[in-house]
Amino acid sequence: MKEFQIVSPDNLHDTIRTFIVQRDFIIGDYEDMKDAILTMIKYGYMFNMDRDRLRDAMEDITYMLCPSDDANKDRVERGLEYDDDDDDGGYSSSDSDEDSRRSDHRKPKQGSADKAEYIISGDSGGSIVIEDIGDVKDIPDVS
Repeated sequence: MKEFQIVSPDNLHDTIRTFIVQRDFIIGDYEDMKDAILTMIKYGYMFNMDRDRLRDAMEDITYMLCPSDDANKDRVERGLEYDDDDDDGGYSSSDSDEDSRRSDHRKPKQGSADKAEYIISGDSGGSIVIEDIGDVKDIPDVS
């Protein structure tokens, strides 16, 4: 079993930075930082803190190492925004936007009187194609 190296909030930033420098990681975006953290865990680094704290440090260091990338800056800025949950009952507009993105408006609701059908097939590139053929309640069953 590997030896653990405990990373606490007190040494979090320095430990991540030192690991990146020693291993010659190139950090250009948050995905690169995730890869570095996963590698750290693979080598026995244990992050003894809330994951939100770890993500904040990852975002900060990513921005520090590549400040010209607007996506890195946006991540840090979002984390610095004041979150006023009292006015909206704990829901932000981004929550409702995310929920609407997750829902698939093409799927029929359970118990719905209107039945919808889909054709699932493959295209020439090997991708799966799902085609909504709409309401089929008036098509006779020939099986």
